[in-house]
Amino acid sequence: MNNDTQQLKKVLLESLHPDLSVGIMSHVEPDGDGFCASVALQRFLREWEIESEILVDPDSKLERFDTLMQDAKLQVFDGSQAYDLLIILDCNSYSRINARAEAVKNSRKVILVDHHVPENEVIETDYSFVDTNAVSAGAILFDALKDEIRALSPKARIAVASCIYVSILNDTNNFINSNTNSRVFRLSAELADLGISPAQIYKRFFLNHAALEMRFVGEVLSTIELHHGGRILIMHSTLQMQRQNDLDAESIMNITRWVQGVRDIDIVAYFREDKPGEYKLSLRSPWVDVNAVAASYGGGGHKSASGATLQGSLESLKTDLLNKLTTAMNKYPDHA
Repeated sequence: MNNDTQQLKKVLLESLHPDLSVGIMSHVEPDGDGFCASVALQRFLREWEIESEILVDPDSKLERFDTLMQDAKLQVFDGSQAYDLLIILDCNSYSRINARAEAVKNSRKVILVDHHVPENEVIETDYSFVDTNAVSAGAILFDALKDEIRALSPKARIAVASCIYVSILNDTNNFINSNTNSRVFRLSAELADLGISPAQIYKRFFLNHAALEMRFVGEVLSTIELHHGGRILIMHSTLQMQRQNDLDAESIMNITRWVQGVRDIDIVAYFREDKPGEYKLSLRSPWVDVNAVAASYGGGGHKSASGATLQGSLESLKTDLLNKLTTAMNKYPDHA
């Protein structure tokens, strides 16, 4: 693995050629970093006269990215895809790409760009760039290719920069997560200098919610439970709640942001039922290493924001999680 952006730039540019078939993909449940970074890279490559496909799962829900992907070329994975060059963004584990692991195995060259702590079953690549201090995968691409991005045509430059800005909004939760620092603000200012509209992007990405989505949020918040002296907040959603609000798992917004920063809470845990007996767990904490807890379930992410997929009854999963979270908290006696 490497975290030298100049080396990444060299590897990327030397790997590209108009005659090559190029695929781009990110993790399951496309989000504002992985997917938007993919759209940014594809738009960049098109300006270099290199066509590519963004490889997505059949059930990917992408409606909230409509304003950013008008010219995007997507390819639904069917098991047959193989590329001369496959670029993976914003994940490093086979468990995060599911069946599309076949495309990795079938492609001639694989480059990976990520900012997560390496997880279980790390993807085998020809070159991996992992910088756990980077705010987003999109930001890594910008750091590596900013001179080339600035040289794009105005329309393409704004399109690429807008997607990269969304990747930062997504992974900082609009600049309120603990990974927000001077470097992040300087990078955002550089993107603003390229002509993007931060206010418009924020409204489209964070405020563009249907009334039924907001009702769903309210129903989830009504499930809040407090544990460990009120320092651990747990909430959940069910399949029935999704159905009665005409939602599905991949179209649900980041619920944890609605309770982030609540006074006296040290850990937030959200269980989202995706199938009967199967839950997507999201963990957030300003100081507890929740990535270690997620990794114990085969998941991963960042120290302060991580997740995993669990199977079992909700009550038994809560009990097990509370034991692990309590143990994790006890490792930080200064915060007790």
